[in-house]
Amino acid sequence: MTPSAFQPRRRSVISLAAAALAGGLFPMLSLADSDTTYPTRPVTIVVPFAPGGGTDIVARLLATELSRRWNVGVIVENKPGAGGQIGSAFVAKAAPDGYTLMLGITTLIQAPSLYKSLPYDVFKDFTPLAQLATSVNFFAVPVASPANSLKEYLALVRSRGGKASYGSNGNAGTSHLHGALLNATQKLDMVHAPYSGSGPLLNALLGQQVDGAFVDVAPLRPHVQAGKLKVLAVTGPRRSTTFPDVPTLEELGIPGFDPVGWFALFGPAGMPAAVRSKVSAATMDVLRAPETVKRIEELGLTPSQLSQQAFADSMRTDLVKWQKMIQAGNVSVE
Repeated sequence: MTPSAFQPRRRSVISLAAAALAGGLFPMLSLADSDTTYPTRPVTIVVPFAPGGGTDIVARLLATELSRRWNVGVIVENKPGAGGQIGSAFVAKAAPDGYTLMLGITTLIQAPSLYKSLPYDVFKDFTPLAQLATSVNFFAVPVASPANSLKEYLALVRSRGGKASYGSNGNAGTSHLHGALLNATQKLDMVHAPYSGSGPLLNALLGQQVDGAFVDVAPLRPHVQAGKLKVLAVTGPRRSTTFPDVPTLEELGIPGFDPVGWFALFGPAGMPAAVRSKVSAATMDVLRAPETVKRIEELGLTPSQLSQQAFADSMRTDLVKWQKMIQAGNVSVE
């Protein structure tokens, strides 16, 4: 057979190969192309909480900076409900292509110790990408309170025989967990008064409807600076630079409050390695920028730069810490 007899067959093979590629019979090649060019269209960062809170503010800061670096739109979409479970479940079930991400907080790692069942597995259904910031809570009382130290506050509660109360920004949130732990470890009999967010909680403190509460720093700071609230203690392993004169609970002889809260970026499980690395690297670049550091600190948070593997490792340690705190505080949701 002459060489020219092979030409139609060879052309047919080439045509079939081209058709196979166009028809998606070689998805790995197509996936590799998407990895190298990502992102080519808008990216959504889901916030599992209502607009206006600290999580929402951090997400919008990150979205603005990522959009500048990628030259594509980065949109923040709020999906609140069920203590963050609705938005988290949405992201867990999203396509793992890097176009649906989530700004999650510590409640994600607390939930397995609080709920009998969740619509996702924290370690199997998400891809940790970066930790952005950490946070602590301050124990605050109305300025009219006769207690000027935590020791005086504990004595005041004991003297009131079950009539004292502590507020929180919601059932099973970090504010509740801290209050329950203080109640249990100090053998107090404070009544828990949950509110629907930090704003209503602060109004209750200002109005002396509750005797004390653990509150995150961003909404608390203006009221302390205005002389309307007093801060008696802070959670975490060290004093906060926001109120450096306020002692930690550990310093005051009350252990168990060292776990810190965090804000972190996640994606669904199964994201391609190249996309994971690209998102993590871009986020780290944002976090290293001096203007980002300044804005995070202005929120009363501590900037963090834990990349994907370091943060993934720390999550398992955090799970155990919060589990111990939840058990010690005898907190359950179901």
